[in-house]
Amino acid sequence: MNHEEVGYQLRQVLEKGELLTLADRIKDNYPYCLQMYNTLLLTARGLNSCFQYEIYVLKNYQNSHVIIWRSLIEWKNMSIYCREEEVPLLIKVMKSSHFLDIVKEVPVLFLSKYQADRVYQRLQEISAKPLVRRPFFCYVYVTRQESPLRCPAGMKVQRLGRAGIQKLLENNQYWKTASGELVCRLSENLPALGIFLDPEVEDETVVDLNNLSFAEPEEVPIAQAFTSPYGSVASLCTDVQYRKRGLGSLLVSLIGRLLMAKGWCIPHSVVYCKNEASNGLYEKLPGWKKTHCANRIFPAQ
Repeated sequence: MNHEEVGYQLRQVLEKGELLTLADRIKDNYPYCLQMYNTLLLTARGLNSCFQYEIYVLKNYQNSHVIIWRSLIEWKNMSIYCREEEVPLLIKVMKSSHFLDIVKEVPVLFLSKYQADRVYQRLQEISAKPLVRRPFFCYVYVTRQESPLRCPAGMKVQRLGRAGIQKLLENNQYWKTASGELVCRLSENLPALGIFLDPEVEDETVVDLNNLSFAEPEEVPIAQAFTSPYGSVASLCTDVQYRKRGLGSLLVSLIGRLLMAKGWCIPHSVVYCKNEASNGLYEKLPGWKKTHCANRIFPAQ
């Protein structure tokens, strides 16, 4: 390792207190810090511990915002964050052997718009596979809503059981290879909700956020969504015959309110720019606001 590379060495952050300090340091760069900020908070609180995150900062730049996280599970993912003015520094870090030792391969990640071009170019240089880059809109739950949320007659809202988690994974192209067991463990801490048919419910009911039971393991929902390990509403899907009844809006609203009430992280969602249905949902949903664009980078299939 030459003298220049020593300057760009990475150090793993292990202490809860330092993770919280890092989160506090970067929060002024909202909304671009959002996914990294949430990951730091959820990791410090042990709410996404089943994903076995490692978080790295620059050893010789104590006040830098350059932060890298990666997950050690079989379904690997990672993200890279810095302020806009630190992009040249980040690229130097990414050219160091220490960075290459940590990354090993290039998995899925989100990048802020100002990072995307240069980071994508560097990742393409070191990746064994061609990479795909897709633009996403980020929506954030910014205004607490107090009006009651109602579930239609003949239906009930519950936390997902094993069958619901499996259906959720099958319907999402980015999470297909994630272990059902892993997501079940995550859903014990962070909300994963479904809407289930229940003919015994004869009237519309108000959903009690503080009293949501788990569905039976074999129960299959007609609509479902969950909270990702970095605090976003993900895998929202409704069976075709039950669409246009507001079930997706109900689930998104429930998860946003639950996360805000607990204070665990900032509720948000990232939606593919060409997904007209999902973008239309968030743009009309009370309390949610489109804040910025991000890029997802992942190996081509």
